[in-house]
Amino acid sequence: MKKIQRSVQQCRVIALPLLFLSGAAFGATTDTATDSSTFPIWGDEARARGYSIPLPFGVNLSYMNIRQNVDVDSITFSGLKLGAHPIPSDMFAIDVGHTRERSKTENLRLDMWVFPFLNIYGLMGYTKGSSISNVSVDADPSRYTGIDRIIASSVHSLNQSGDLQNIDFTLDFEGVTYGTGVTLAGGYKNWFTLVDTNYTRTNFDILDGKISALTISPRVGYRFDMPQISGPSHLSVWIGAMYQDVQQEFKGNLSDLHMPAELQPLINSVNKDDDGRFDVKQHLTSPWNTLIGAQYELTQNFNVLTEIGFNERNSFFLAGEYRF
Repeated sequence: MKKIQRSVQQCRVIALPLLFLSGAAFGATTDTATDSSTFPIWGDEARARGYSIPLPFGVNLSYMNIRQNVDVDSITFSGLKLGAHPIPSDMFAIDVGHTRERSKTENLRLDMWVFPFLNIYGLMGYTKGSSISNVSVDADPSRYTGIDRIIASSVHSLNQSGDLQNIDFTLDFEGVTYGTGVTLAGGYKNWFTLVDTNYTRTNFDILDGKISALTISPRVGYRFDMPQISGPSHLSVWIGAMYQDVQQEFKGNLSDLHMPAELQPLINSVNKDDDGRFDVKQHLTSPWNTLIGAQYELTQNFNVLTEIGFNERNSFFLAGEYRF
């Protein structure tokens, strides 16, 4: 269970948490745009001062792969019954060890430079992933009497025999993500800095409601002039960091989970009416990770971007963009 929530959170994150550079790497150069446009506002003034700025509108297709660790704080079952007899929600003591989550996300993003230093965008994507947790289940018979004591004794005996210890719990999940964000950009000569902030919500197939996430990504880098293919061409490289603040509590139906073989008899025996619920509280092992990336602007209309994240969260990002 705990594993389930961790994976969900990271997916969202996951999802989340995406890098959106819409041709944002710019600096003070002698390049100027050939056409004038309503957007970005003050664009003509920026070009007159020697700044090269991206075309105002962009369509971006991206892929992101994330792997990260999650720490589960608590997990509880509720609504369980043995026949007509309700089972206390705190009977099962579930201990979760190492949990590692993997997710893949494809996104479509539409953006617009409102000012030379401000980009706004909306995005929609699809996330699919899984997580693997090492869990153990136990119960304390001394806390209960009657039928509850019998159930708790059975669970404790299975734990002591090793049947309910070190169980690999795998959770598969998928969902649709949507959100919005802003990018602030600035530059001096060929140096540039970016701060991207986005808010996303993800509707996962195994959870109640939607999961929200806030991602903030500051970056600083340098832009190199490259041989021209058709108009100005540049290569931008940068280093940065990513911060993620993700909703930490997840709830849903036990019937939506694919229980490991060791847990299926235990849950099924007290959940014949499929009324069981799970509630997981967790947090990311680390909200921050380090980023390094590069963007190759083939022409003013086309660019490709890649970025790698490491430390507590490992990520790979790849995007292609058309600007107009």
